Amino acid sequence: MGRTVSDGTGVDGARRRAPRGVSRLITYAKGKEILVLGPASAGKTHFGEYLRLGALGREGERKMTFHVTKSPVFTIRVGKDGGRLLNVRRAVDTPGQVGPIQHANLVGHRKPNGVILVLDCSQTVSTTVRWVDLFSDRLDTVLRRGSAARRKLRAVLVLLNKRDKIGDRKCERLKEGVAELLDRHLSVVLGRKRAHAIPILECIAVQTEEGTVLIDAVVGRLAEGLGK
Repeated sequence: MGRTVSDGTGVDGARRRAPRGVSRLITYAKGKEILVLGPASAGKTHFGEYLRLGALGREGERKMTFHVTKSPVFTIRVGKDGGRLLNVRRAVDTPGQVGPIQHANLVGHRKPNGVILVLDCSQTVSTTVRWVDLFSDRLDTVLRRGSAARRKLRAVLVLLNKRDKIGDRKCERLKEGVAELLDRHLSVVLGRKRAHAIPILECIAVQTEEGTVLIDAVVGRLAEGLGK
């Protein structure tokens, strides 16, 4: 399929900071909005907290989000020399219970610079693919109708979270199913090349023996897509 998958290299020296005073105002003005979407219990809140704080939650610790939640301003520097800077105006966590259509509608409403779609690998492939089908079909309509949302959207990443819960064969089936739907629904509105290049990355957003290699690689790809 030619899709991008996490290569396990991780991110060397990722550093987070909560700017204050004038620095905070400058970061807010220059910062990007990142919208974290996905089904209920997929790990959106865990991912958002790691993105901002660099700390993983404990496995089995459920964090329910009942309404749209916006983070404060923060920055991430990636690389041994901190050469890539990502200014984040806000990371927006969303309740998964509202469903894929409403999540796609949020892209049109909030007009984010980046969308992180967090999927739950432990669900059946058919359940996850159905969610992505409904989401990406509606997102096509939302972006067609909203030129501002389409213009501002610079990065879309798909995370196959809870990767440690499934085997390689199921993971490959899931990647293929998600990739086919992204190509089918988004190739016109985003362009075939851009839709086909949407990264589908393996992720583990809680504390496990695997460490932070996979989720660090996700942070690196996000900084690459939105940072400077």
